[in-house]
Amino acid sequence: MARNHKPADPRGGHVRIYWEIIDSMAWRVVGYSAHSLYGVMRRKLTSTNNGNISATLSDLKAYGWTAPTTLSKALRELQAVGLIAVTRQGGIAFGRQVCTLYRFTDEPMHEWPKLGISALGATNEWRELKTLAEAKEAVKSSPS
Repeated sequence: MARNHKPADPRGGHVRIYWEIIDSMAWRVVGYSAHSLYGVMRRKLTSTNNGNISATLSDLKAYGWTAPTTLSKALRELQAVGLIAVTRQGGIAFGRQVCTLYRFTDEPMHEWPKLGISALGATNEWRELKTLAEAKEAVKSSPS
């Protein structure tokens, strides 16, 4: 018996950012570059790949990212306020370069055994910032 599937949206997929995040202190203190990067990274998110999301300059050039310093500052801001977290630190491994991988803290993460990443539920670190002053201090004190 055939399943009665809804037709696919002719406009394609969508990016979901909950109001709770946009209204948070964490979102208010990060710059527009960080907002843009969050949206582009969120575009890569599927139902199972949280924790396996890269944000390399070569990946992001198609979205208009050209400056490595702007990218690194936006990544630092998003990490400082707890909107994203590192799941695998990049560098040289097995004789080749590997990129840093990230996860969104508001979504659960599945296990990625080949990448050495364990499953983890949503941690929502961004919720810990209750005041604007706390959020600003988190960004200010993040490592450069």
